[in-house]
Amino acid sequence: MQLKFRWLIAALATAILAGSAFAQIDIVRYLNQETDPSIVTIQRNWVNDFVERNPSIDVILEGAPAAVINQRITTYVQAGAPLDVIHADGGSAARLAAEGLLQPLDDVIEALGGRDAFLPGRLLIYEDKVYSINQAATSPVLHYRTDLFEAAGLEPPTNWEELLHAARTLHSDDVAGIALPAGENRATTIYSGIILWQNCGNYFDADLNVDLDNERTKEAIEFYAELLKYAPPDASAWAFNEPVESFFAGRAAMVFYWNALDLTYRTNPDLLDVVSVVFPPDGRMKVTEQGGRYISLFHNSPNPEASKKWIEYIFTPENAQKLSEVQGQLYPPATYEAMDLLRTSEAPNLQIYGHLLFDVVFPASEFAYNQVFDGGGIDPETCTMVRTGNVNPLVSVVWNSNLYARAIQQVAYGGMSVDAAVEELQRNLSEQVEVARQELSGN
Repeated sequence: MQLKFRWLIAALATAILAGSAFAQIDIVRYLNQETDPSIVTIQRNWVNDFVERNPSIDVILEGAPAAVINQRITTYVQAGAPLDVIHADGGSAARLAAEGLLQPLDDVIEALGGRDAFLPGRLLIYEDKVYSINQAATSPVLHYRTDLFEAAGLEPPTNWEELLHAARTLHSDDVAGIALPAGENRATTIYSGIILWQNCGNYFDADLNVDLDNERTKEAIEFYAELLKYAPPDASAWAFNEPVESFFAGRAAMVFYWNALDLTYRTNPDLLDVVSVVFPPDGRMKVTEQGGRYISLFHNSPNPEASKKWIEYIFTPENAQKLSEVQGQLYPPATYEAMDLLRTSEAPNLQIYGHLLFDVVFPASEFAYNQVFDGGGIDPETCTMVRTGNVNPLVSVVWNSNLYARAIQQVAYGGMSVDAAVEELQRNLSEQVEVARQELSGN
């Protein structure tokens, strides 16, 4: 009887172990920077559908605002904690790839149709392997109030002179001529950086050395500082949100932004009747910035195959369309198939301003400079953009140091001469870039 009881216990234990093995769930942690409720809702719906299709996999959404996600990733790295799928900016993705902290995604790319299935600038390719996919490859364009322009007898600006004239003409106590960030932050660095490129300048030369102590930089900083005279006084502390909020609240005549049409539709849809967009007015060359939130797979993921399934899932045309239908400016499709599918969408917002997306916003990517993929890609001699294919992991130093934004502040509000500000900028940024270069080389 005792022997039979022991046998029963052993058989039960074996069954339990077998059952637990059979029911094993692979956990995919998705660390992303989405905090917008509409996008988070889509993500949660994705998770429910994905888990239903893949019952052996579960996805945990872990959100961190854009301002802190890099710090969150750094904390994971320093602690040696495992990460799965991450959602970072392009500079950080490039640096992680160069440091060997990401896994290649070539098999995911093949499952989605291969590299040629993706629109230009959507794949971060380092040493001939794809390490990241750009999920939000949108570009800033100039949003402007058509009613204010018509009342003042102005045409939409096409160059710097016209942009400055419009900002000056439309500026009043009630409505700012233009809404711009000028705080010591990444937003100011990005917007003023576009002005730098338009003046045939760049942070780095073709050898990825800091190249800012020159007339191109000085002229660009002075022009941005001049525009700030027609921005609200508190622009000196503004970052990403404040300029566009002032625009869709009706307190600014113009704003550079990625997705002001999306945000205006959600917060003040009546204003869309008097809002339109144009490509950023030219300086000495036609160029804008390619934004992006890059999806990558961390090198120490405990469940890489399950994670790759999740990445493939969110980039299928049907799921990409769901993002574009909520925020078409911020989330243009990554593949040609998804772009074609979006053209047939009957989403209400696309019925109102879809023509602007397809006519102005999406085509802007042709002139969008991706400083991560094409390091040193602004030729100062010919004033042209060159697709170098030279991945620049040092861009994150520019964004995270805020040194370029500080130079803007010093000239616009601090009374410092542009010569002194640029000399200090060149020296300090070169020092920080050299530290980062040494870290990347392992020295």
